[in-house]
Amino acid sequence: MRLELTEDEKRMLAEIGREKRFPVVRLELHSSGEKELVSVALNYVRITDPEDSMETVKRRGAALKSLMEQGLVFLDYTVRVWVSGDYDAYYKSKIYELLCHTVMEGAKRPGALFNLPYLRKGYASLTRRGEKIAEQL
Repeated sequence: MRLELTEDEKRMLAEIGREKRFPVVRLELHSSGEKELVSVALNYVRITDPEDSMETVKRRGAALKSLMEQGLVFLDYTVRVWVSGDYDAYYKSKIYELLCHTVMEGAKRPGALFNLPYLRKGYASLTRRGEKIAEQL
């Protein structure tokens, strides 16, 4: 079976294959009143520069999601130990800043459920199948 990968997907596969660690995040909204209450604001987030636009991040996210659905990439958000420098661009990004401001503004409203922005850290890695495809690119 031949895969038809987009240019973004090919680029993402090659990047993941080259990098020692490939940090990704999921931007979430949490509630300080109800710990189990969580809403995903933006998933499959890869930021390489704090100035990355929402359009760029969403395009990368679509490629990551597609690669994961095709069984070429594994995303792990259960990692308990990480290299803090891997996430500097995320914390400094305009997108995370926007999330924080949006949550703070929303939290001022009576009855607001979500009052905490949260950056769920994770890593992406190639599956065996992904490694084979990446070698062919």
